[in-house]
Amino acid sequence: METNIVTYNIEVIKESFDANHKKTAVVQTFIANKLVSEKKYGIVTKEEIYIHLKNNEDVNLNGCYVKDFSISEFKKGINLPASQLFDINNFEAENAFFDCSFLTDFSGINFKGKAKFSNTIFSHGNLSFFQSRFTSNEDVEFIDTIFGNGEINFQYVEFGKLNRVLFTSSNFHGGVVSFVNANFNDGDALFNSVNFNNCKVKFNYSKFGKGGINFQKTKFGDRSLDFRKVEFGTGRVDFRRAVFGNGYITFDEAEMVSGKFNFRLTRFGNNDISFHSMNFGDAEVLFENVNFGTGQVSFSECIAKSISFKGSRLDVFLDLTVKQVKEIDLSDTVLRDIIDLKPANNHHVHLNTLYLYGMRNLGRIIIDWRENNIKNLIKNQQNTTLRQKAEQFNILKENFHLGGQYEDEDMAYIQFKRFELRADYEKTLKGGGLKLLKMPNYLFRWLIFDKMGLYATSPMRVLLSVLVVYVLYSWLYLLLHFFNIGDVVNAVGATDQLTYLQTCFYHSAITFLTVGYGDYYPMGYSRGISIMEGWSGVFLMSYFTVAFVRKILR
Repeated sequence: METNIVTYNIEVIKESFDANHKKTAVVQTFIANKLVSEKKYGIVTKEEIYIHLKNNEDVNLNGCYVKDFSISEFKKGINLPASQLFDINNFEAENAFFDCSFLTDFSGINFKGKAKFSNTIFSHGNLSFFQSRFTSNEDVEFIDTIFGNGEINFQYVEFGKLNRVLFTSSNFHGGVVSFVNANFNDGDALFNSVNFNNCKVKFNYSKFGKGGINFQKTKFGDRSLDFRKVEFGTGRVDFRRAVFGNGYITFDEAEMVSGKFNFRLTRFGNNDISFHSMNFGDAEVLFENVNFGTGQVSFSECIAKSISFKGSRLDVFLDLTVKQVKEIDLSDTVLRDIIDLKPANNHHVHLNTLYLYGMRNLGRIIIDWRENNIKNLIKNQQNTTLRQKAEQFNILKENFHLGGQYEDEDMAYIQFKRFELRADYEKTLKGGGLKLLKMPNYLFRWLIFDKMGLYATSPMRVLLSVLVVYVLYSWLYLLLHFFNIGDVVNAVGATDQLTYLQTCFYHSAITFLTVGYGDYYPMGYSRGISIMEGWSGVFLMSYFTVAFVRKILR
């Protein structure tokens, strides 16, 4: 991600800015060595500000130029311990310009009233609000503020319980931006449309309450972004349309109680993203229509109610070995790499529902039919049609085939054909009329293809079906003889003294196997039954051959 270097040229002229400011600072702003603006400010010395603070007066620096302001220096001058907070009622510095040789210091201040820094520039050096407090219900405003290329320190800052923290449309240029251990309480935190350029951004261990957290359309640079062990509370976390550079991103062990965690339409760079062991609580987690770049994305050991990747482009290794998630939605995604859902190293993946319909799988899904309980993952879906469920089992069938998981492929294929049959049957029922004539076709497919052979995936099932059909035909010959409407007759005067039951089983065997010795022949209705048995034998033996060869060839 490109970063434009911002520099300033400052000239002090002996010209009154207004009645209260006898000198003027002319500030020229250069971006990439190109002059982009020139602005005048009234000069206020830090000593003048210290006098206002000592007299417990409000401070108004709107439109002013200030250099080397330091609250620590002021505390030292009035013999106040550095660790003790200093109360300021109202501090306004909008459209101001803060300059320094090393540090602009606002650390250890208790802002009891207004704190407004909108449209202000903090130019050279570092900026610190370390351990400051904003205790009023007034909004804390840093709207359209420009921060320089030093370290921006908001560590251990505590914002008011109800006030909003506004950094909307601000710019940070280089250095480190740290909100480590900051407490935002129940107010909204708005970082929308902020440009962090090439800053290293740290929010680890910070706390949010009931308010919303907005990073919508924010731009992050190529350095790391750290949200480890953040407590997000119950508000809405919004990263929609944010753009991330090539820096490492971590939300490891962060926690959220409820609300919505929204990354819709976000674009990531080419580095790893980790949500390892994050607890999303009851929040709705949305990564829909996201471009994850080309790094690795990990949700290992995380806990969530639901995670949606719907419509996203997955060119990454996506680790979904979650600890406990009710629902993961991968529908309409384009997979070009690997998704890992398979439990490993005594780690169990507890997942209730998985959505895959509409997925274009150009990569591979690492998943196990039994360990992941795939059948129930798809069957548990509440809002999909039978046709969509069939499609998802077919996606898994193709995935298992490419991965050499042939037993899992067979299980997925069986479920695919079953749901396909149910979908066709449901469509026919809704059609009515002549379409009902197709019912025998569905009965045939259900009985012969599914129940008798599991769609040619189980030679032993077909062989068992062969034995069952053979025995049924044998008893049928006996039953016809009992009712005197059919018979099996000896044609050659055999003297083997078979009982009639044995004769029925013998005739059934040579008919089923199409041997046809001719020593026994049927009469009456037994002739029709023999024709049917001969056809059944040819069909089932062929069915067995197909299933057996299919197993052997793989």
